[in-house]
Amino acid sequence: MKKQKNARKLKQMCGLAAALAFGMTAVSEPLYVKAAEKFDPAFYAATYADVVQVLGTDSQTMYEHYLTYGQKEGRKAYPGAAGGEAVEGIADTEAAVSTNSVQTAFGGIVPLGQLPHLKNLKKKCTDEEFRAAYDVAAGIVTPLIGMDREEQLYQIAATIRYRVDSGQVYYSTDEPHYDDPYGYFVSGAASCAGCARATGLCLDMLGIPYEHVNENQWSHQWCRVDMGGFYWICDAYGLYVGQEPSPYGHPLTVD
Repeated sequence: MKKQKNARKLKQMCGLAAALAFGMTAVSEPLYVKAAEKFDPAFYAATYADVVQVLGTDSQTMYEHYLTYGQKEGRKAYPGAAGGEAVEGIADTEAAVSTNSVQTAFGGIVPLGQLPHLKNLKKKCTDEEFRAAYDVAAGIVTPLIGMDREEQLYQIAATIRYRVDSGQVYYSTDEPHYDDPYGYFVSGAASCAGCARATGLCLDMLGIPYEHVNENQWSHQWCRVDMGGFYWICDAYGLYVGQEPSPYGHPLTVD
């Protein structure tokens, strides 16, 4: 019954993910309206740790960096913005982020350079490729800030699964980047390993501890999330989000 309940919940979340993709859900609206068409220094600092490491977090300095370099590089100026989008002034947010701290002023999104699983997530991606995947993931996790962890897991899995159901991603173990977030989020060809790493990237950005089950094995892979004394499976390809039936047991093979 619990598996059926979670499956139904995931289907409902997939519908919500579709709405998110078209910008029609009220959940994300407050975040986007707040800084619409304005440069958001808190978002910029949280998303581009490389800029912060060189220039610090002064809002005006980061704004000038975006106008001079970031816009041409296709960076994003505020949550939900297109890469290189024009801006009108600076949004009223503080970029008080420490380069030595994982947490940021922008609701806790972990900067790229401080991701706990960075090496395992990046695989063979170039810096530019991984940056592109990180930017896609930022669009997924930003509306989830402040939600409880269970809801965050449902939303992450639903949004990631929607990319398959909508035809944006097809299954492959042959295409380049099939096992990393770039393959899943950008090039559109990925295996369960790529799906697990795309999920893991979102979890890392929200500061959610997880384990990549069966990593680097020719076996089904997914993310196992510590919920505080017990574990959940977050498996978009396996269509299951919920409490672990048994340690390391794939939910679709457990009676």
